[in-house]
Amino acid sequence: MLDFHLELISDQAALDVMVDRVVTASALAVDIETINWWNREAERVALVQFAFREGKEPKVAVVDTLANLNLEALRRPLELSSVTKAIHNASYDAVRLSRHFKIRTSPIHDTMLAARRGGERRCSLQAQVERHLGLQLNKSQQRSDWSYRPLTDEQLRYAALDAACTLLLYEHQTTRGLRGDYQLREKFAEDQTAPLWSEIARSAPEFTEPATAPELALSVRAGLSPTARSLLGIVTELPGRYGPDHLAVSVGGERVGLTGWIVDQMLGAEADIDEGSARLEIASLCERGLIRLSPTRRLEATERGAELWRQVKPASQ
Repeated sequence: MLDFHLELISDQAALDVMVDRVVTASALAVDIETINWWNREAERVALVQFAFREGKEPKVAVVDTLANLNLEALRRPLELSSVTKAIHNASYDAVRLSRHFKIRTSPIHDTMLAARRGGERRCSLQAQVERHLGLQLNKSQQRSDWSYRPLTDEQLRYAALDAACTLLLYEHQTTRGLRGDYQLREKFAEDQTAPLWSEIARSAPEFTEPATAPELALSVRAGLSPTARSLLGIVTELPGRYGPDHLAVSVGGERVGLTGWIVDQMLGAEADIDEGSARLEIASLCERGLIRLSPTRRLEATERGAELWRQVKPASQ
């Protein structure tokens, strides 16, 4: 079990003191928790977690961004050039810090990117922590409602643990000489809908009718990553089975039944899907009108989404 000092920051005085402490750290791990992440208009950042060392002791400060705080104070540590920010999947966290708070985090060491550059296939935080740190992450709070106040002890521990493990993973990667340099691009921060959404997808015609023209279907299909196609297939084949959080968690954990079969066919049995990457792809599929949230807050495919899946599904399905 990983030991660290945990502090909840929910008032301005405590936030200002925390900022003065973290700017002296040699490295700072950053993680966030979001609500309504599948809807760009409704999405909010509920927590920002900072893990750092004071002396040799790891500490985690969990900032309640839904409290009445002046979050401009976060700009100082996040944009300070002398402090490296370690983030697991910066395409999710750093982009949302930029989108919601106009803070351009830099410099960034992306621990997921570093693992990929090191030739590893299983690069989710859970897989990396288990392999390199020998720790098991408790993911019981993955589907937690982060808008709930007051936060439970279990929620706080879960939120803090990911940040603490990211810090340890960063330290481990640097001793191995792995590089995770990540540059936040301004246009990407503003327009991002999915990590692998290509320029051809951005310029493709709007997919507003059922896919009757082959060239239209092909233009949309060209912009869908294998992960996105997997998620589209799961939602189409299992309508109403998953809410957004449940699906993002499930494809990154143990894959069983039809869900597991689809992911294995699209990505390979040994691949894993980082939760943040799954969220980006689910949000993108919603934004493109291929899946939607039902009145019971369950995911289902639209007619055009189901038609596209019929064209890309594995032949043996």
